[in-house]
Amino acid sequence: MFISSKSKLERLTAEDLVNVASFLDLASILQLSLTGKPFCHLIRDEFLFKQLNKRAFHVTEKGPEQTWLSVYKQLNKQDVGMAESPNVQQNPTTQQQQQPYSEQPNEDTIQNTVPTATEPLQQNADESTTDACPHFVKLADIPLEAKKIIFKSEESYPCDLCANKPATYLSMDQDDCTAACLSCLSQPEDGHFPVQLELVTGDLYCFQCHHGKPRKLNGQRDGQVVQETIDYIRDPESMEDLEKRRKIEQALYVQELRREDMSLKHYLMDKQWGRTWMSFRTREGAPLPTKITQQRLSRTNGSLDPNIRLPMDKYRPCPETHGDIVSEKLWRYLAKAYGVQGRAYNEDDIIAPEYARIRTFVDDFKKSIHLYP
Repeated sequence: MFISSKSKLERLTAEDLVNVASFLDLASILQLSLTGKPFCHLIRDEFLFKQLNKRAFHVTEKGPEQTWLSVYKQLNKQDVGMAESPNVQQNPTTQQQQQPYSEQPNEDTIQNTVPTATEPLQQNADESTTDACPHFVKLADIPLEAKKIIFKSEESYPCDLCANKPATYLSMDQDDCTAACLSCLSQPEDGHFPVQLELVTGDLYCFQCHHGKPRKLNGQRDGQVVQETIDYIRDPESMEDLEKRRKIEQALYVQELRREDMSLKHYLMDKQWGRTWMSFRTREGAPLPTKITQQRLSRTNGSLDPNIRLPMDKYRPCPETHGDIVSEKLWRYLAKAYGVQGRAYNEDDIIAPEYARIRTFVDDFKKSIHLYP
């Protein structure tokens, strides 16, 4: 996922890729969708699930309010129930043909049956638990919308904690968009937020209810607010979402201006992209920006250019600069919502002596909050 050369599978057209995936079971499709951005759409692809319904259940029609994914899930449950019922007789040939599919895990139970790199195995103790998760906190409108935007994004990015493995979970903390891999979240000493959003399925997991056994949350056991949160994040995109996103991101920018915690790590962001983002936030009808580009900040070898100019005052506009300085909080949202073309530069990249000038810019920027009462 993080190499420039493409595999043969990645070179397939979308139509060919769906055709290949239609020969897999649901668990394999989920695992394939987790391997990278070119495949992440498969778990929600309507045409793919139309093919699966036709192959497994010979169903070619659905209701206007249904999706092919929901039909597939429903038929999976019915198929298992019929197989267990003594009152239903089936032709032996039909039973033999449908047996592989009746044992397939559907999307709701796949966490209990298929061990993957992102979805932990659920234990029997999990299923018998009746107490609601005490760690879930209802999100305010702004952070909830931010989580939804990141979930709907098709960008792929590494774990914020180890930077080695792909991120597969997103923190449900009110003021944090940290994404992490399962390995990092399984380390209790890391102090991560307990409730995490699984970035492929939209399920919520608590990593503290059972030590070493991440627990999948659901509305029936954990309350209506949990189910409403899951449903809202999974809701299909609508025409109103763009205007809502415009307002939400303007609110995030205002939060950034008011943030006074200068102990946070700060990142450098291309000035030209920042202007495009400002236009989107403040002008009705302005288009959504593309990926964050960092060309003006980098040298030809990809390293940070020591000759760039940066602002020295957080609150005073400085148009004659190459980049802006933003906190880790805002950067983590932007990088996940829009993606980054090129490297992400932060304070760790300006330690070498050749970056002493840039270090001065960043230090003065962080001290500038004390100049205003």
